[in-house]
Amino acid sequence: MNIGAMESILPSKAPESVTEAADAGFDGLELDVAGPDPGDDPVWDPTSRDRIRRRAAELDLEIPSICLGFLNRGGLTADDPDVRADARTAIRRSVDAAAALDAEVVLVPFFGDATIETDRHRDRVVDGIRRVADSAEAAGVTLALENTRSGSVNRELLERIDSPAVGTYYDVGNAIAYGLDPVDDIRTLGEHVARVHVKDWDAGRNDDEDGVGSCPIGEGRVDFEACLDALAEIGYDDWIVLETASPTDPMADAETNLNRTRELLERSELGD
Repeated sequence: MNIGAMESILPSKAPESVTEAADAGFDGLELDVAGPDPGDDPVWDPTSRDRIRRRAAELDLEIPSICLGFLNRGGLTADDPDVRADARTAIRRSVDAAAALDAEVVLVPFFGDATIETDRHRDRVVDGIRRVADSAEAAGVTLALENTRSGSVNRELLERIDSPAVGTYYDVGNAIAYGLDPVDDIRTLGEHVARVHVKDWDAGRNDDEDGVGSCPIGEGRVDFEACLDALAEIGYDDWIVLETASPTDPMADAETNLNRTRELLERSELGD
């Protein structure tokens, strides 16, 4: 089982974050794309991507996924059809970028302004992802949807989309924050779990604008043992990516959370 770091938990952006992830002991780095325009992020520039790939190869570090965090400012659920069209364009471009980086997954998030709240939002997500799924499938890239809804709602969305190139990016810490049952959700989603984010959560600690109180692994309300056993039940054998809290020093906190996660994995059925 490989463990990666989401770029946002480290001090720097790529390519410096590649070195930081390796120095902290991670197996991989999930790049967090800052915006949709060519100048927003090195992911969009072929020369910069090549530099990231070469540095990662030198350090024996993988780039397992990229995250389109900017879509939380408005994307496939937007009322404006032009905004939805722009989101589809960005997702298609991200598929090409991911393929160039040998990244197997593109995280498509639905938080903030992009939260899936109504049936109309669900319909827009299904329509929008269907329109880009073929390009992802052709490139060998999975679009992994992460949102605030339950496993049953996500399973319904994925069954409506009906593409082998689309799955769920499940976050066990977010599940607790939004009042969900991560163990039940994981079992419900089954083979649709494409990738897993790990963070712990405790209300009132390090609250961000969404009210998510992220805290160091093992100090919150997430039952990691039960979550990991549920992942083993469904046959999950892919990346665990940390999106953990940094209350003191980003590098030191990343190393601490990595070590705690490794200890949890070793004691779980996934570590057998």
